[in-house]
Amino acid sequence: MENRNKIELHPDSTGLVIVDMQVEGCERHGPGVKPVIANIRRLLDRFREVNGKIIHVQSIRTKDHPEFTVFGRPYGLLLGSLGADFVEELKPLPGENIVQKTSHDCFYKTSMEATLAKLDLRPCRDKIVVTGIGSSNCVYHAVIGFHIRNYYSIVPEDCIHGVHPQSQPFALHQFRSNAYNFNVTVSRSEDLELLAHGIGLQRASGS
Repeated sequence: MENRNKIELHPDSTGLVIVDMQVEGCERHGPGVKPVIANIRRLLDRFREVNGKIIHVQSIRTKDHPEFTVFGRPYGLLLGSLGADFVEELKPLPGENIVQKTSHDCFYKTSMEATLAKLDLRPCRDKIVVTGIGSSNCVYHAVIGFHIRNYYSIVPEDCIHGVHPQSQPFALHQFRSNAYNFNVTVSRSEDLELLAHGIGLQRASGS
């Protein structure tokens, strides 16, 4: 059996970022995304249990977005539509942070920087656990966004999903490369030890 390293996470210095777990996007990803939804939900429950720092990222568009008016893409993720809503299992609770974005990049013209400041999550000090869809676009941009801003990023590979079979291996290969692995770590959700008052809570596997 593979000997994997456990990672201890402290709720006061760790953020959980859940990227684009919305009805329309998850439908495009097909049935393969269902185990990922379940894995993220277990991780989310653990953060909620310790009053952890949670950020839900929501991708939205309006009909005048250049994706539609200039580049001719079909309408999708329209603000206020059922497809743009979060999947039932991962709906934010009242008071949880939502960062809306209008591109693949959760930092570009969004409230992400302000939300991180509000949660006192700081570069060169704190850890961000990135989960969601898709591995080679929106999750990828989120991980790189935290990487270039000098956060420690953790990517549980069982909590991300790519719509194409080759997209996830590509993203994970990048994250593990020397270009990123000094502050990006690929792990699994069951190897993340979320601590509360110095006591380790149950891992996602329920062990």
